[in-house]
Amino acid sequence: MGDDELMVASAEQLAQAAPQPHERVVYWGSGSPQAWRVLIALEEKQLKWRSVCVSFSSGVLKSPFFAALNPRLRIPVLVEPVDTDANTEAAVTTKGDQDDPLRLAERTIVYESGAILEFLERKYPTRPCMPRELPLFAVAQTRLHEANEILSVVGDLVVYLRRFPPEKRNAAVVDAKWALLEAELNLWEAYLAGEGQQYLVDKTEPFLCDFTLFTNIAYAVRCGLQLDGLYPRLACFYVRLCQRASVEATWPPHWKTTFGSKVLTKCFYCAGKPHCSCCPPALQPAPAPAPGSSGTSTSAAVRSHQLTTPPSSQPQS
Repeated sequence: MGDDELMVASAEQLAQAAPQPHERVVYWGSGSPQAWRVLIALEEKQLKWRSVCVSFSSGVLKSPFFAALNPRLRIPVLVEPVDTDANTEAAVTTKGDQDDPLRLAERTIVYESGAILEFLERKYPTRPCMPRELPLFAVAQTRLHEANEILSVVGDLVVYLRRFPPEKRNAAVVDAKWALLEAELNLWEAYLAGEGQQYLVDKTEPFLCDFTLFTNIAYAVRCGLQLDGLYPRLACFYVRLCQRASVEATWPPHWKTTFGSKVLTKCFYCAGKPHCSCCPPALQPAPAPAPGSSGTSTSAAVRSHQLTTPPSSQPQS
């Protein structure tokens, strides 16, 4: 339910897009897992929000305007509308507010994705995204925070592989980082092992922990990680959430039009080593079209992004 997104690439544009008193505004960046899960939660709760998508390379996150929103200079940031109850309605309609739409001291501003998710859940409980039963809530809350381990491990490996060309990589370091990622993925594969278990806590209903896990897995897939044949439960989990309306509505814009990376794609002709030049182009993964794009079903689009090889070539995990 976000308004038409505004791509901001300068400090001037950022200031011009300042929130009006009646607006809920989300500052985010395309492809950021932390920001994406917030957008999904807003859609799940059917809240109206205005999108301000910032360009990471533009430097706007370091501008004084954004620093006033978040001194840590990162997204996502949620700016809530000014309350219009009996105690504050008169203040909202004063000329001063119209002249100064931001009025930071009078707005609820939340940053850090986990904090935003918890805030939304507490303020807007009508459409819950967490279990109401305390024992299930405990599991869901644990999984929500635990899911960030995947992003940490993936990020560490991706940064290393991008920093060093294949001929300059330390094989022992690469193997150790891959072992950490594979152990993490196997743990989440086990969490989904229950009979009929479609999601982490509830068998049929996703919660915030599922959206957090999904956005982290989606980033890894975008970087070339294969799920099919290696992590079948995670693959089904990923495809299932790709088909959800809130995910389709918030799919990262630049993922719809650009190729993903192959940095996490392994070459099976080299006994499972990281992707190398000997892998035939026909077996290299194609970019996944956006969910619901014309001519290709979501399932087919997502599965086309996985590197498919003969069973005899599949690495053991």
